[in-house]
Order: sequence, then C-alpha cells, then structure tokens
Amino acid sequence: MEITLRNGEKIQLDWNLIVIEYLEDYENGITQIYEDLINGSETFKTLNFIVYAFIAAVYPTEISYREAISLVNPNDLSRIIDFATERMESFVEQNSENEEKTFKTVKKHRR
Repeated sequence: MEITLRNGEKIQLDWNLIVIEYLEDYENGITQIYEDLINGSETFKTLNFIVYAFIAAVYPTEISYREAISLVNPNDLSRIIDFATERMESFVEQNSENEEKTFKTVKKHRR
C-alpha cells in the first residue's frame, strides 16, 4: 500500500521482518497489539505505535518515533491501521497454528 507523507515523499508500506521486530516491542508483543485492536481497547498510543512501526521499517533513513508520527497525514491513519490489522491477523493465526503443531510434536516425543 502506498501513502504520501506530509513532506511529499511516497512510501510503500510493507509487512516485513523489521515491522514484526518493531511490533514485538509493544508490551506483550504482536498478539497483544492485535487483540487491543480487535477488542476496541486501543489507544492513540497503540495506534501511533503501529504507525511508527510501519513508517520506520520502510523509511529510507533512520527516523524517530516523533518524526514518523508527524510525517503521516491524519487522513491516512485508518488506511494504515486497516493494512496493519490484516497483516497482523494472518501473522497471529499462523503463529498460533505453529505453536499448536510444535506442542503436539513435543507431546509425541515424550511417549
């Protein structure tokens, strides 16, 4: 998904390992931030954290939290959050499936 920042730069948002790393810094990780979003218990801090993760991961130079948030047009916030929610949903589902498979495998070896 492409967005235009306030400084006129166009960037392509992407789901990548750097985004995942940033999102894991959220208290209790990606699973918690995703649950906060779908349960409606998100705050501006949560939303800004997501925006920062996606912008900082693809911005061509290192950028601070404050700079990343200030570069985003408020009209693009809902697009970014929708994009992030879709990506996190598949990631969380895939992760929980992998955990279940791992647990079953461990149980088999104990017999």
